[in-house]
Amino acid sequence: MPITDRNLPAGAVLAGRYKGQTYRCTVLEHEGELAYSLDDHSIHGSVSAAASAVMGGASVNGWRFWSLEGELQENGGGKTAKPAIKMKPASPKLLRTIKKLPNQKGVAEGSTKWWCSACMKSFVTGSTVMPERCPDGHPCEEADEFEVVQEAAQAE
Repeated sequence: MPITDRNLPAGAVLAGRYKGQTYRCTVLEHEGELAYSLDDHSIHGSVSAAASAVMGGASVNGWRFWSLEGELQENGGGKTAKPAIKMKPASPKLLRTIKKLPNQKGVAEGSTKWWCSACMKSFVTGSTVMPERCPDGHPCEEADEFEVVQEAAQAE
């Protein structure tokens, strides 16, 4: 279970699993600063740096990697139940690619300045109505290709 309360007290023990092995991380405090010590006694400045060290330098969100010890989810085989990641099958979330710019200085009255995040360009229309497409043809909204749904893996 990821850590949601980021106010960890000194002495708290975190646990995380990587490649079938459980790792522990102890929260330390020195002169008002928190540090994170792994089982190998290496000290890290953040939970993400400690998780990255466990994973051989990979970039990782430590708040999602670690759990408070005792809250690490276990199944009957002693392994963490890993969520299955599948693409969402029905009605994907839409992301707005064209947005009205907050600064409309220098734009003629009745016109609106817009930003297209697909082509990373601004453009002006002679209306205040949201355009269907930018001048380069990108739609106002697109399906989020990175949206995933996590479902608990089922024991076979």
